[in-house]
Amino acid sequence: MSLPSDAHTKNAHAQGLFDGIAGSYEWPAEVFSLFQYGRWRRFLVSQLRVSQQATVLDVATGTGLVASDIVGRFNCRVVGIDLSDGMIEQARRNIESARIAPAVRLVKGCAEKLPFADNSFDAILFTYLLRYVEDPEATLGELSRVLRPGGQMVSLDFFVPRGPVVYGLWLLHTRLVMPAISRLLPGGWQEVGSFLGPSIYKFYRKYTLQDLSEMWARVGVGQPEVKLLSLGGAVAMWGRKGGPG
Repeated sequence: MSLPSDAHTKNAHAQGLFDGIAGSYEWPAEVFSLFQYGRWRRFLVSQLRVSQQATVLDVATGTGLVASDIVGRFNCRVVGIDLSDGMIEQARRNIESARIAPAVRLVKGCAEKLPFADNSFDAILFTYLLRYVEDPEATLGELSRVLRPGGQMVSLDFFVPRGPVVYGLWLLHTRLVMPAISRLLPGGWQEVGSFLGPSIYKFYRKYTLQDLSEMWARVGVGQPEVKLLSLGGAVAMWGRKGGPG
């Protein structure tokens, strides 16, 4: 299966964006999320229900923090996949530092065309992914393809808060504060600081949470549960293949 040219464009943009910040990703991510990033990640992992014998696919693994959390909580095997060479290298350093390298395998690849057989994984977790693919539903279908029947799919992304006061503060933070801070940071953070807020806003203008829930159902992952985190600054979703959320 070949990818459409616009998908390659989004892949290339994501790869360049994250290669530029891989070496300094973690503490700015905490600052930009108002120190909620770690909390969101731990909540996401807490929704998994897997055994020590499970194999979990961590899509858009980034610097490997989610993979590390999964191993630390469940002592199971994790495969982490990411487009960015820089992120893969930083993930490798983090995993070696945490002394969990035997439990984690890192693979370079894209979510739209996973290099795995059907029904390969007991659970799939993905973070901050769908804004970087051309066709979110087709990507969800590809994730579902490699998930075994009955297995869990779990996701986390930023969200646009509701309510005039919180939304106004979100706009101030994403359109003024983040771009200003990012100009002081090394590497590619200036582009990230300018890109992130509009990217989140445009995505949810195009796809509502109801739209996303229906996509999950159409690809065979039952109507997912949805939870807004930190006054709507992030959203977690989870469900099972072939069953209700």
